[in-house]
Amino acid sequence: MTTTKTSSYTPELLEQMFDRLSRLSERLAKDVEEQLRLLDRKIKSFLDRGEKATDRFVETIDKELRDQIASLKREVEHLSRRVGEFTVGAASLKKVPVKSMAKKTPANTSPAQKPSARTMKPTARTTPVAKAVARLATRKVAA
Repeated sequence: MTTTKTSSYTPELLEQMFDRLSRLSERLAKDVEEQLRLLDRKIKSFLDRGEKATDRFVETIDKELRDQIASLKREVEHLSRRVGEFTVGAASLKKVPVKSMAKKTPANTSPAQKPSARTMKPTARTTPVAKAVARLATRKVAA
């Protein structure tokens, strides 16, 4: 009982199948093109949003840096005025030799006999301005 089927594809049937396949292929091509257009629009949208976000970020950083630079400039100007006040105050101080400021006590005197800080008269070097000027004078100031 072996039966063999013979091919019954007629030219009309083959033509119908070819037409159907052709229409499916065209519809698939149109769908693919539409998907590509949608994908292209989404990519452009993402790029535009990224550029806008980057621009906002750069503007924010620029504003922050400008604010900080302005703040530093004001601080430097304030400090330069303060240094100017110290140098003017230092020029008006009487120059006292360092050796004459330090009173020598004999080595054999007891600590009770040494003059206390309260009994010593303030000299030009013990005032707060003079101390600040002395500190500034000892430091090397970079221009």
